[in-house]
Amino acid sequence: MKIEIRSDNEVFVSGYVNAVERCSKLLAKEKGRDAPGPFREKIESGVFSESLSRIPDVKLTFDHGRDIGSTKDNLTLREDGIGLHAEALISDEQAVEAAKSGRLTGWSFGFTNAYGDYVPAGDGTYERDIKGLDLLEVALLTKRPAYTATSVEVRDDEVLELRESDDLAEDMQLINKYSRGELKPENVYAFPIVLCNNEIDRDIERFSIPALNKLAELFVGKTGIFDHDPKGENQTARIYKTWISTDESRITSTGEPFTELMAKAYMLRLDKNADLIKEIDGGIKKEVSISCSVGKRICSVCGGDRYEHPCGHVKGKSYGGIICCAILDEPTDAYEWSFVAVPAQTGAGVKKCSCDDSKAKELSKNAAWQREIEILKTKGRMYDEH
Repeated sequence: MKIEIRSDNEVFVSGYVNAVERCSKLLAKEKGRDAPGPFREKIESGVFSESLSRIPDVKLTFDHGRDIGSTKDNLTLREDGIGLHAEALISDEQAVEAAKSGRLTGWSFGFTNAYGDYVPAGDGTYERDIKGLDLLEVALLTKRPAYTATSVEVRDDEVLELRESDDLAEDMQLINKYSRGELKPENVYAFPIVLCNNEIDRDIERFSIPALNKLAELFVGKTGIFDHDPKGENQTARIYKTWISTDESRITSTGEPFTELMAKAYMLRLDKNADLIKEIDGGIKKEVSISCSVGKRICSVCGGDRYEHPCGHVKGKSYGGIICCAILDEPTDAYEWSFVAVPAQTGAGVKKCSCDDSKAKELSKNAAWQREIEILKTKGRMYDEH
């Protein structure tokens, strides 16, 4: 939270109320409406924007008590690539005094009608992806006693769930591993990406789930460019965190739970990036593609390695009810990820071949490296498409 003393009677506060696409810490059962047990939750990207479009009038309260403003008056709310950002000019005497004395410690928000099922996590806890909610209030907080009761309250016959703001310290710590000086949240723009998944792509290939897990390790720290053009001037963003997301309710064409390699990337808030940030937020720059190498391309029909022992099975044809595709396995390196117009293009001049890491390193020095080393491009997107 950033606090500016404007006058004896006014204080300007700003900061992030919640970081989207990020799992919360383990929450007690009592903190979620109808929660079956302790749970973790994350609010999906776009949820706050959608709520604000339907319910533009959001209250600003002090410790979830007295009203001290609203979006019709002194509160500005917007969702960007990091999460829900708030700015407020406050003149409430108690809140101003709390800010001046250092007792104003953070944000909280209240919501109702959250959409997202509690799913067992396998260890006695649950997970909930919030896909929709009604944002009703944002609160400025002071330190509260440890015995403060549940975060679910009933107001005017409505059950209101209350959440304290997510701490961005972890994300900033990860981002600052790549910077020479310490960056602040206001210096960076962060956004979520879906890098690839285990569904059959346009080239009749798919990643195995173990391959996705390995790629999660390999893509941390990798740079984002445009159209797989490895010029330094094309570097625009960098991945600082990856994770695997599995939707057990969604089954791929090959019978596996739908699994995605997710990532968060950041770029600097510079003038030259301003238009790109607007295009990302506006859904124009949305698709991405990845470049990597794998050790095996396994035939889904016979299980043979198509690199070492071409089996003659034709990709796309069905053999005994099994669709022939190449299963990409045992990744050896990740090169970059790119903003592209059409992911996994057909006939893009990309040669998919087997080559060892030493050869890949040698070829990568050449300006035409991406047409010579093994590049596997698979469909990616920046936000879930439903």
